[in-house]
Amino acid sequence: MKWLGVLAGALVMSIAVPAHAEDYVRLVRKAKVLTFKDAKPVPVSSSERLRSVANLELQDGKYIDDCNHPVTPRSIPLDLGKTLPDVRAVFVQDSACYGAGESSLTILDGNDRVIWQDNATSVAVLSSANGKVSDLAFQETAPTFSVWRWNASGHVYEMLENVELPD
Repeated sequence: MKWLGVLAGALVMSIAVPAHAEDYVRLVRKAKVLTFKDAKPVPVSSSERLRSVANLELQDGKYIDDCNHPVTPRSIPLDLGKTLPDVRAVFVQDSACYGAGESSLTILDGNDRVIWQDNATSVAVLSSANGKVSDLAFQETAPTFSVWRWNASGHVYEMLENVELPD
């Protein structure tokens, strides 16, 4: 009889997981997807606000990425909720360093601390939330988005799952 309970639990999980992924597909489709083109250039005079971006440094009055190429980082504010104010996405685009169309993307909180960083082409703020902080979706390769949820105790975003957006 014990195996019947395990089998029933596995069946419920296999039915519930795809429905959850479908929910995230719907949320990503409804969200505004922001890219490098939506962000504004960060002037060198604001370089102190980018000190936490690991793959970016200021050398001789120019921003340099981790491949030692001159770049112009771009930033856009993200409204993730009142619990986590003044958040912004910082894109560092360099196709020779990160791949065609790719950017290094860093999400900074209002105190310039990194709360997410990886290579991605875009970010979307989802209407779902955890602790009144919006979930995020990042596109790394089309048509896949990775969905991330806020972890307040760790002060970081944690991966939930990857979803594919069918055509």
